[in-house]
Amino acid sequence: MRSEAKLFNILVFLTAFFFCELTDTKEQQFKITVQAIIDGFSNQDSIKVSKFIDKRRGVYLLHRIGVFDTYDHFPSVTFSNSSYPEILFKSSKGVKYSSINYSTLPKWDCEKAWSKKGLFVDTTKTDHLVSQICNNRNKYRPDTISVKTIQSFYKLENKSRRIVLYDTHEKELVFYLSYLNGKWYLTIIDSVSSDCSV
Repeated sequence: MRSEAKLFNILVFLTAFFFCELTDTKEQQFKITVQAIIDGFSNQDSIKVSKFIDKRRGVYLLHRIGVFDTYDHFPSVTFSNSSYPEILFKSSKGVKYSSINYSTLPKWDCEKAWSKKGLFVDTTKTDHLVSQICNNRNKYRPDTISVKTIQSFYKLENKSRRIVLYDTHEKELVFYLSYLNGKWYLTIIDSVSSDCSV
């Protein structure tokens, strides 16, 4: 009986140890990916950024056309292709990386810009901007985005973290990383949140 309890305690310890190791590795990979993506956008390096885009899933670029928020899907990112909405990349050129703050995200105000400067991720909340855009387009446009498509966005958002960078030179980059098959991928780039064109 005593040896069973001892074996059980060892198993609990090993499980906790490997869970902590896995969590640390996942978080370390997250930080490395964030830094590499910011560096890629800062230097307008398509190859560097595209390394973090899943070939099958691609990346969604959120932007505004008129009064409606919308999205486009691309297999990769390029800074020289005119078919990409240019506004997505203008404000990120030269953006400077800073250490990650795990706290509430800054809020955007068209009169004051972002409410705080720095690099932020909130791991306590899940953001559903893309699925919300789809629902709004169906309701107000009206559009024909299928329930299946909206659900797939919702599932992706549940595996994602929203990252907001607003540096000391007022350059910005807002993007989402999704944890898929044991790796962090760039899945969404957001220029809607700070667009005051309407």
